[in-house]
Amino acid sequence: MGYVTVARVEEIPPGHTQMVQVGSCLILLVNDQGEFYALQGLCGHQKLPLAGGKVWQGVLDCPWHHFQYDIRTGENLYPKRIYPLNALPKLREQISPLRTYPVQVVDEQVQVGVPKSCDSG
Repeated sequence: MGYVTVARVEEIPPGHTQMVQVGSCLILLVNDQGEFYALQGLCGHQKLPLAGGKVWQGVLDCPWHHFQYDIRTGENLYPKRIYPLNALPKLREQISPLRTYPVQVVDEQVQVGVPKSCDSG
């Protein structure tokens, strides 16, 4: 895994997101109160882009159907914590966690640690 520069800090204000493509990987950058995070760019629900999702107190809200994810771990928070998954087997398939990527900021540049699998397309 190597780090790749994907954006400048000033391009992503706090509370905003930006979608970037690194090789074959679509990655969503998130700035939550000055801390940067990187998650897979497609929602687990219907594989729609998370670009434009709202960020609030460590939670990313999908702009399509409001599935919510913890930006630190990628864990699904909604609807996982609300609906009985045993009664809704199809929902269980849609709430897998989002993949997360390590992030570092060097000289005002946001860098994401991406696996070699992103190189293949």
